[in-house]
Amino acid sequence: MIYRLKFDDRTEFAQAKNHLHLLQSYESEFEGFQDIEKVEEITDEEAKTIMLQNNEYVEGEDPIEKKEFSLYDTVVGDDFCIVGSTEWV
Repeated sequence: MIYRLKFDDRTEFAQAKNHLHLLQSYESEFEGFQDIEKVEEITDEEAKTIMLQNNEYVEGEDPIEKKEFSLYDTVVGDDFCIVGSTEWV
């Protein structure tokens, strides 16, 4: 499943098995989820419309690498993982 995590200063996108798995894994990896203001589940269709920019993209360097891609394309499986963010912290 795909989730949008809203904080006061950023938005992160994560994948997890379910809501409980998301919060338990976030707590374990980042030592607290108290700063999360809102958690929203995102449908696959919505995830296909959310575009993320590749911050490692270099014009003309790798013809296979894309400048941007959909959130849906970043999600593989249901292990916990942060797959996108408005700011990497």
